[in-house]
Amino acid sequence: MNKLLALTKRNLLELIRDPLTLVFCIAFPVVMLVFMQIMFLSIEFTPANFEIKNYAIGICIFGYTFTGMFTAMSIAGDKNTSLIKRINVSPTNKLTYYISFVLSGMPIAFIQTVLFFIIAFIFKFPFDARVLLALVYLIPSALTYVSLGALIGVICSNEKQTGPISSILVSLACMLGGVFMPAEAFTGGFSVFVNLLPFIHSVQIASQIYVVGGSAILPHLWYLLAYIGIFWALIYVIEKLKNN
Repeated sequence: MNKLLALTKRNLLELIRDPLTLVFCIAFPVVMLVFMQIMFLSIEFTPANFEIKNYAIGICIFGYTFTGMFTAMSIAGDKNTSLIKRINVSPTNKLTYYISFVLSGMPIAFIQTVLFFIIAFIFKFPFDARVLLALVYLIPSALTYVSLGALIGVICSNEKQTGPISSILVSLACMLGGVFMPAEAFTGGFSVFVNLLPFIHSVQIASQIYVVGGSAILPHLWYLLAYIGIFWALIYVIEKLKNN
């Protein structure tokens, strides 16, 4: 436990010291929300799906993809440092090392979420008890993207490789997660395909609170937990294969 806490503290400090982390993981989603809201307010007739209550959660999730991206970059960037060499020869479990990145990424995601909602309230995002529920429901979503970032970091051998793969992650989250369009826009077989992926569930688990209430957590929670389990199972298998 002491090793896990020490690694988590080290990773968190590394993230905070990187100005790009603060810009993309915390400031960028907020700036995007402000920009989009100003743009929509200048339109005479704003479509219902672009009312802030309908798209704000999606923008918040969009920010989690950057937290996952920087988690991937941090893990991949460590592979050629003296730290990873010491960990490889120490009794520290490699999974403990990877979990420390998740524990350091989640506070960043939480700060981002709180700041995001504060700005959203200024633009008249509904403020009631469901907001607190949304904050709780967003935890599995944040954990999904940070875990996926950890998997990408494990797969890639250096930071340069994480960029293109992480860009694909960001694009998929936007296109298939209902970030900039309502999930109802997907129909037929494509809708079935989208619902098999984690992206749409990471948005709906919190956004549907304002439609169906607390029951919005299901079935989205099961999808997200399943994917989190798959990501960590793959990390474990990849590490086993590397050591054989």
